[in-house]
Amino acid sequence: MPGKIMIPCKTGHAHRHWPKGRAPSGAWALATCLTLVFSTSVSAQEGHTLKGAIVDSLGSFISNVKIEFRSRSNSLSTVSDATGNFVIPKINETGTLLVSCEGFAPVSIEINIEAFPNHLDIELRPAPLIERLIVTQESDGRIPASPASQFSLSRKQIETSGGLTVDDLLRQIPGFTLFRRTSGLFANPTSQGVSLRGVGASGASRALVLLDGVPLNSPFGGWVYWNRVPRTSIESIAVFNGATSDLYGSGALGGVINIDSHGVGESFAFIETSFGNRDTSEISFDAGKKFGPWSISATGQVLRTSGYIPVPEDQRGMVDAPAGTGDVTGSATISKKLGPNGTIFVRASSFGESRKNGTPIQLNNTRISAIDVGSDWNGSRAGDFSLRMYGSAETFNQNFSSIALDRNSESLTNKQKNPSQQFGFAGQWRGQVLRRHNVAAGIEARDVRGHSAEIVFSSSRPTANVDAGGRQRTAGFFAQDTIQFEHKLFVTLGARVDRWQNSRGFSDRFPIGVGASSTNIFADTSETAFSPRVSVLRTFNTTSLSASFYRAFRAPTLNELYRNFRVGNVVTNANSALRSERLTGTEIGISSQQFSERLTLRAVLFWSQIADPVANVTLSVTPALITRQRQNLGAIRVRGAEISVEARLPKHLQFSSEYLLTESTLLKFPANPSLIGLHLPQIPTNQLNLQLSYVDRQWSGGLQGRFVGRQFDDDQNVLLLPGFFTLDLEVSRRVSSNVKIFVAGQNLTGVRYATGRTPALTVGPPALWRAGLRISLR
Repeated sequence: MPGKIMIPCKTGHAHRHWPKGRAPSGAWALATCLTLVFSTSVSAQEGHTLKGAIVDSLGSFISNVKIEFRSRSNSLSTVSDATGNFVIPKINETGTLLVSCEGFAPVSIEINIEAFPNHLDIELRPAPLIERLIVTQESDGRIPASPASQFSLSRKQIETSGGLTVDDLLRQIPGFTLFRRTSGLFANPTSQGVSLRGVGASGASRALVLLDGVPLNSPFGGWVYWNRVPRTSIESIAVFNGATSDLYGSGALGGVINIDSHGVGESFAFIETSFGNRDTSEISFDAGKKFGPWSISATGQVLRTSGYIPVPEDQRGMVDAPAGTGDVTGSATISKKLGPNGTIFVRASSFGESRKNGTPIQLNNTRISAIDVGSDWNGSRAGDFSLRMYGSAETFNQNFSSIALDRNSESLTNKQKNPSQQFGFAGQWRGQVLRRHNVAAGIEARDVRGHSAEIVFSSSRPTANVDAGGRQRTAGFFAQDTIQFEHKLFVTLGARVDRWQNSRGFSDRFPIGVGASSTNIFADTSETAFSPRVSVLRTFNTTSLSASFYRAFRAPTLNELYRNFRVGNVVTNANSALRSERLTGTEIGISSQQFSERLTLRAVLFWSQIADPVANVTLSVTPALITRQRQNLGAIRVRGAEISVEARLPKHLQFSSEYLLTESTLLKFPANPSLIGLHLPQIPTNQLNLQLSYVDRQWSGGLQGRFVGRQFDDDQNVLLLPGFFTLDLEVSRRVSSNVKIFVAGQNLTGVRYATGRTPALTVGPPALWRAGLRISLR
């Protein structure tokens, strides 16, 4: 699963095979009884002692398994010994036991101090490299010990990152890029499409972003409104680089980003507020209350900034103004515990945004209303069930303008209104079959409707009404089997079949005044995709090796099919004839942990080829206007290497670093062979991240460095965006048991790095500072 934090472990033959759920007998039972007598006398003085044993599905003991007990005020950890046994002393309150081991699914067990178990026999099941609809297990480690390309950000890391928006937090992850280098705090939402590990960036994401298993990507355009998720509501973020269409279907061509929100295990309230330069202010809260099996929670955030002028001072004209935003988001969730194994929840949310995009005319605003329903059931015999249903309505409005070459005047060219609706669901069953097999199967479907209604202007006078849109329906079925061979070899076989249809496509034009109207009805189109995966994992004492082969796809969005848009003096036209993108790829990885888990090393090599990728192809260039159209290229190749290291240093220090080398080039394009061999736009060849953090009872802080190599802003590799290096910092101090004060800064180097050429140069923000406080009540 994405972000699963596990460690290499050892397995060996047990001299006994225990029936499931039954304790061992004979001499072992005698030893257990003596242990219980001893632990009872000790617990009277120092708390309870928890004892248990770990075995795999074949009945063999597992050594070096990480076992951690987390309670409200403490965290105790150990590892299983050579015979699979473990002991955790001094437990004096209710908490959660977390068990994790490379190659096996993690186990979470609630430990009640009033019904303390005498002995735990824990059986671990084999786990695939990635799972669907499984809650991420929180850890303080950024780099999991898995040899696959996975990363995670825990709540502690989020609070020491310096970033204000979710996309700024994710820039710590190698391979994470957006269509523009600009932060979501200042950028137009249509430029917030996600790319992971060089598969190509555009307005539409090539990665799926989830909140508690529910998609966050815009149903119409595929981009992401990062400010929909309040900071205080985030428990952890997990990222899986690499194609995952075998589980998630269209949208996961480049990987998955999974955001986990707080569960209501107990009543709580979190509040964060801050104020900074550029009139940047935010207040975010998350609160929950339990009522027996019921719980209710609410979260919200208000964020605004007057922003900055994105055009360099020596190139500005009279029309240049700050780019800023004002956002309001909130949600309410009601959940109920269904016995000891199940939960169900209903969440209603709303989001509103109003943005200025650097000139008086270029404005946009968005309104989103959504309802999510989910249920999870963890049954020991029947298996585990998960279900997510969701629906949303979104309206996106935007104005476009033409800017004079001297930037002293602009004129309105388009006013767009883009309403869309979606309904979808995803369900999964997972269970153990014939002991060696951990099987998962599921179904998913989605229905999206949307259109782009616009008024076209000439010399700021309306000349025509244009409307274009359609409907897109998708359905997919997937199955996966992870097989344990011997004791250290795991093979995952998976596949998914998807069928989608674009229907009711149309384009109408009605002139205002003189001229004839026109109507185009586009033929319905449909495609089927088969997305298989084969993965192998081999564990050793402290090292793990993996290899994967997979195929993936992405269907074009309604935005790409039917909506034209303009950024500065660059016009991009839609294309109703677009086909789906198809990816074939492979990767190999190695990971190792040394010095009692204090040092984690990982390297991943990857290669993929994408057939028919959708790109913005330049049609013509004049000093006043660049015209492009979305087209299917012939094929692109993405290959590279990823190296990660994480070290737990003395005195509460932790260091991590990730380097990504990516070569993304065009292999063939019959329509324009001159582009063959050129780099994909918006993808840097080199990326380097550095993080240093310190956390103790009073102080915490983090320093993040990020180097982004040069990249191009266009398909012809003419508009170069140079590389840059920047630093972020956050320091906090606890002033009471419930209150922290903090100071955070972004872009401490003050570099005004290039973010786009449209064709005028735009640059990133100067140094941003803010100070605030966090209140935590439990």
